[in-house]
Amino acid sequence: MKNLLLFISIALLTACAALQPSYFGDKLPPTNSVDLFYSAHDVKQPYRVIGHLTIPNVMKQDSIKSKLIAYAKTIGADAIVITGNTVNNGAKSASDIVNADALKYEKQ
Repeated sequence: MKNLLLFISIALLTACAALQPSYFGDKLPPTNSVDLFYSAHDVKQPYRVIGHLTIPNVMKQDSIKSKLIAYAKTIGADAIVITGNTVNNGAKSASDIVNADALKYEKQ
């Protein structure tokens, strides 16, 4: 039983580490930094939405934010806006998804 619990723990940790955001949108040259917002109203410069990110909500918030930011750099986003999460029937479950928009700042 102890070995089974150890195996399950390792499997869960490995699965969380391997989780990557899903993305639908344009891919541009990579960026070096990505700003993080929780509301589009907080973005103070002109931008366009280049795509949409989702990731399962099965990790700590800091891990989710880090994975979203890291992925956003690879697609050329200048910022992401976390738009909330999709909850299954109003209860927290493994199918909860965090949603975010990927933004590209307009050149001024």
